[in-house]
Amino acid sequence: MKRKILIIHDSMNAGGAERVLATLLSNLDAERFDVTLLLLYKEGVFLKSLPSHIEVLGLSESSSTFKERLVNHFYRIRNRIRRHRASKLLGGREFDVTVSFMEGPAAKLHQQFMHVSPVNLSWVHTDVKNGRWYDFWFKEDEERRFYQKLDRIAFVSKSACDAFKSVYKTDAQTTVIYNPVDVEKIRCNAEVPVENNDSRFTIVNVGRCVYQKNQGRLLEVARILKSRGLDFRILILGNGPLEAKLKQTAAALDVAGHVEFMGYVGNPYPVMKTGDVFCMTSDVEGFGMVVAESLALSVPVVTTPVSGVTEMLARGGGIVTSFSAEEIADTLELLMMHRDRLEKLKQEAQTSVAQFDLHKVMADVSRFLS
Repeated sequence: MKRKILIIHDSMNAGGAERVLATLLSNLDAERFDVTLLLLYKEGVFLKSLPSHIEVLGLSESSSTFKERLVNHFYRIRNRIRRHRASKLLGGREFDVTVSFMEGPAAKLHQQFMHVSPVNLSWVHTDVKNGRWYDFWFKEDEERRFYQKLDRIAFVSKSACDAFKSVYKTDAQTTVIYNPVDVEKIRCNAEVPVENNDSRFTIVNVGRCVYQKNQGRLLEVARILKSRGLDFRILILGNGPLEAKLKQTAAALDVAGHVEFMGYVGNPYPVMKTGDVFCMTSDVEGFGMVVAESLALSVPVVTTPVSGVTEMLARGGGIVTSFSAEEIADTLELLMMHRDRLEKLKQEAQTSVAQFDLHKVMADVSRFLS
């Protein structure tokens, strides 16, 4: 008999966690698992990539309406409305397992519906010690009680797990499951031709324009590299609330000629493949999915020391710097000047990506859900 799984998530908008969830659901054994996906908002570019046998429910069709924005400002009212909507959608149904796929809003809704299944699991995608981004959605004391009641918790990296244990006490079984990387699909999608007539050393960054990703640090790196007379360009793929401010900062730092904001790109891999280096300047991550994707494309990585990256690059393929823009610039300059070092990292990337093997990760996911 199939195991009935209820997965709770925010939406299927363009983010790393959403891309991972779409990959998991596309590769989960449909003969073993009957999945219902409950979204706070039934929207996002990854909805169309979900298999047809996945039942998708949504509390609301959009997060951007005036009514939703107004309701979301009031904590108790918001939670009460979401509980009512979810109760109506689920209609008293019961499941074998309930899973919140992310911390924050999804975990908060899960807390309200732990009674619909005998087994409750959750995924943690961030460093909760240094990167609590969701206090507005899920208060810390409530979150602590929620995690204490869970049966099992999956973390996307060992460092994310260690950070969690330093903050919260729980009797739940904990495990580390790396995000799956569909290497063949990524490489196939990267084969789409893109026009590239620019011979400058190319640095690529992919991520939403939000505070956690800190592309402002990358703009400071651009200023330093320009002051040293180096020939380069930076491609930033992603949109978000800080996009306009980042463009203003680029102009103020006089690096607009070296930085191109490409906005949201549905298939970022052809552009990523053109990069000499992928550079991640985030303040907080749980598992930098774009780092793994860069390794799949044999693009060397330069990254700040956020959670997970030391594990991901333990077999080579990249360099972990400090959070200092000066040190990041030094590292990039080193790779610009010493192409042999760059080539060595490319070779390492080809073997390093094996740790994210899709089949191995899906076996881990199946055990976690069973």
